[in-house]
Amino acid sequence: MTGADPDDIWQHKLYKFTADGQTLVETYEYGLEFVGWAGLAYDGEHLWTAGVDTVWQINITNGQKTGVKIKAPQYYNRGLAYDPESDHFWISGENSVIYEIDKQGNIVNSVNFIPDQGMSGLAWDNFSEGGPYLWIWAMKYTPSDVRPQAFQLNVQTGTLTGVSFEGVLMNPQAPYAADGAAGATITNQLIDGKVTLVGVHGSSYQSYNDQLDWVVAYDLDPEGTGVPGPEISVTPESIQNDLMPGDSVDVPVFISNLNDEFTLNWFASLEYPGMWDTIGMMGDTLLTFDATALTAPDTNRRMRGIAYIGDFIYISTSRNFDDQFQLYKIKKDGSEIVQTSNFYAAFTGWTSITSDDQYIYGSDQYYIQEYNPATGGITATYLKNSFSADGLAYDPQQEHFYMGNGVGAIKVINKEGDEINFFVTPFEIEGLSWDSWTPGGPYLWAYYPDSEGNIRASRLNPNTAAPTGVAFDGVILSTNPGYPDTPKDIIITRDWQENKLVMIALHDSYSASGAGADQVVVYDLATTPPPKWIELLSPTFGNVNPFDTDTLFVRLKAIMEDTLMEAQIVINSNDVLNPSVNVPVNFRMMPEIATGILTQNNTSDKIVRNLFPNPTNSFVTILIGESSENLSIKLFNSAGILVHESFYSPPINDVQVNVSKLPKGFYQMVISTGDKIDRRKLLIQ
Repeated sequence: MTGADPDDIWQHKLYKFTADGQTLVETYEYGLEFVGWAGLAYDGEHLWTAGVDTVWQINITNGQKTGVKIKAPQYYNRGLAYDPESDHFWISGENSVIYEIDKQGNIVNSVNFIPDQGMSGLAWDNFSEGGPYLWIWAMKYTPSDVRPQAFQLNVQTGTLTGVSFEGVLMNPQAPYAADGAAGATITNQLIDGKVTLVGVHGSSYQSYNDQLDWVVAYDLDPEGTGVPGPEISVTPESIQNDLMPGDSVDVPVFISNLNDEFTLNWFASLEYPGMWDTIGMMGDTLLTFDATALTAPDTNRRMRGIAYIGDFIYISTSRNFDDQFQLYKIKKDGSEIVQTSNFYAAFTGWTSITSDDQYIYGSDQYYIQEYNPATGGITATYLKNSFSADGLAYDPQQEHFYMGNGVGAIKVINKEGDEINFFVTPFEIEGLSWDSWTPGGPYLWAYYPDSEGNIRASRLNPNTAAPTGVAFDGVILSTNPGYPDTPKDIIITRDWQENKLVMIALHDSYSASGAGADQVVVYDLATTPPPKWIELLSPTFGNVNPFDTDTLFVRLKAIMEDTLMEAQIVINSNDVLNPSVNVPVNFRMMPEIATGILTQNNTSDKIVRNLFPNPTNSFVTILIGESSENLSIKLFNSAGILVHESFYSPPINDVQVNVSKLPKGFYQMVISTGDKIDRRKLLIQ
């Protein structure tokens, strides 16, 4: 690979890696070169590289120029490929023309590519049936999708064959950021039995525009036995459902791997229209309050951790001289302490805390303790050994704890104390929190002081601990210039305010007199979390063996009446050709009584003693209580349309209604006699 090193005053270099990409074997330096080298090709003896206007021959043994060079047919050359049969090169530049040249620089042939479609890499393919072909590593440009794309070209006819595939998005901000195409090559020696196109992605690895690129190997499959890698199939392609208020239904989504060789990896997330439409900016301060002043005259006010459950903020303190530490339960607006709980601490007390929807987890010297706010007791203890956890986050899906500390280490453990992962970051971590709600997540947030003494919040990839490029500066509340705020802990919640995701932070702060104070700050994350009417049940990720299927359950909950909601389930996978599948969801929460169903609104005692089976696909039996007047049974579909009506004269004990010819779905059954009305919900399967 060629490249210019921004950490070494942009000197041009040639890099030699092991084929698995795990080890840099050698680096060759060439000083500063105008523009540098772009394409590389190999003729079986030498490397050749395309410079700005010259093709240079490189000794593959020592990585140096041999002195042999070819004048290129244009300026700013990019792609380079070698045809061993003709001993010619194919070379592309910034325009839409690809030239075939011999080793004396003479133009032998030229073909046109798609106008205004940048060509970054060229690769020669003498493996695919009907070839040889020239592959062009270019770009796909649409308003919503920018990524590398490979095109197969028949050099005999000078036309595209129609065979093409899209590259994956490796950028950590994908799909909201793009990958750029760089160099490319084709080989049958990288993976046994496979012909691969190896493409360089001008992307990012840790954060946006960090200039750390990716190399991705794609299966060209010249034997025609299938598409590269695993193949994802998702059923159903869309979800439509109607529910009455208070009801819920779990809808299965089947995720299948159609490939007979490769394992499919997938994970699902939720999005819905308008989830990015918030009136605030990321990092806007929504609230601050002085927790130290609130807890006075308590003498043990060295606060360490912060959590949030059920509209209350919880703050833990350090251990005092009586081997006690406190957990304060505070109203969310910071106006009042609701409860103070005291705990014995054999070691440090809870140096950091976190929470899910049910429990608070506190990190002591050797343990993580599980506290139930509803009962006020410790319900479980998990071993964590002696790792210093200044920040603690909890992944509720995999039930993993993320522990971070001031030297930048992040250790991931399960509830048995087994180490799952270990990362090293450049951050002096004081707070960690899990983010299950931001699109493209889940994410891990870190809170730390930067090198200039400011407070910084950064969103990380939980699989690598690499920054995603999303970050903001925290506020400094100290009024003493010599003592700026220091961060202590954070928690992220979607329950602070409707349709708003927030980060709640704890600071050590100072006044002008030098007195210490613990401040609580609530930040707007400028993201509308997924609505509570839809939920992806655990697990939301998985590995599917060849020709096997996983099931994702989607729970729909009718939390209001007469409302039409829309969302989409995004299932990302390692399928190269179809890496992301969107399943639209259209969900209507029906009114308790559809408009116009009945003009009678008065109800009294129940008419129906029992109704069974429910759900049904044939007959439904209705057991009737005492009836002195004529009985009416009406059945309405989810749109409020009358689909069945029948009348019965007393005496009536039971009635059978045939529903076998009605479509599947939810129905409302209205049974009336005289001035009495009874309403029942019926599901036809």
